[in-house]
Amino acid sequence: MAELYVMHHATCARKALMALLEKGAPVGTRELDRLYLRTPEYRALNPDGVVPTLVLDDGSALVESSIIMRYLDEGFEGPALQPADPWRRAHCDLWLKLIDEKYFPALGAITAATFIRSMFGDPIDTERLKVMLDAMTDHAGRLMREDCVLRGLDSPFVPAGLATLRKMLDRIEAALGDHDWLADDRITLADCAMMPIMLRLDEFGMSAAWTKRLPRTTGWWNRLSARPSVTRIVAMANRGLLDEVIVSVDGARAAYLEALA
Repeated sequence: MAELYVMHHATCARKALMALLEKGAPVGTRELDRLYLRTPEYRALNPDGVVPTLVLDDGSALVESSIIMRYLDEGFEGPALQPADPWRRAHCDLWLKLIDEKYFPALGAITAATFIRSMFGDPIDTERLKVMLDAMTDHAGRLMREDCVLRGLDSPFVPAGLATLRKMLDRIEAALGDHDWLADDRITLADCAMMPIMLRLDEFGMSAAWTKRLPRTTGWWNRLSARPSVTRIVAMANRGLLDEVIVSVDGARAAYLEALA
């Protein structure tokens, strides 16, 4: 059986897992340890050392969450997760591109300035930080994470990330003026891909960023978060680790909410 390699708290892994659960494809899941991502065995499957990775029956591997999501939708029987109409399908693809290139890095900045920073102590253990950074293959992502960990809320990546996330929420609200879901009248890969960002903001205790000013977004998130796929993903996560994530943002929550809401 094919397997989806994930870490259940990781946002990109949650994207692919959401698509898998919505599709109902006969694909197993394997939870990985963070240290395993650095091993030669895993790097042979995914040279970037990140999750998710989809390993097929013949041992071949597929990487990049959005690519995996499309493959799951097109390669297995089940509910279609991409619009049939070319115009709406293009908008679904646009959401995936925006999420990958803008919204996930923005979320990554505010996460690095709080949770990831908290992993390295006070003062920052620069030797341990270097080990983590040296394992990253994305140069731009490395620079952002290093600056956010070292400078915390003083990093210029933080206000830039918050500004991008505010625009994201406004874009969601505008898109929902035409239909109940982001790209169609039914759930699509666009909603599956956006779910982990919204879930992480919710886990950060920042749902007021939309409940206080964005009624369509609030209704959409209520529908999305109530789906069995999302409740299962939430249940899969390591509760102790998520508690650490929540505590780490306590000192920044008010500033983050002010920027978003």
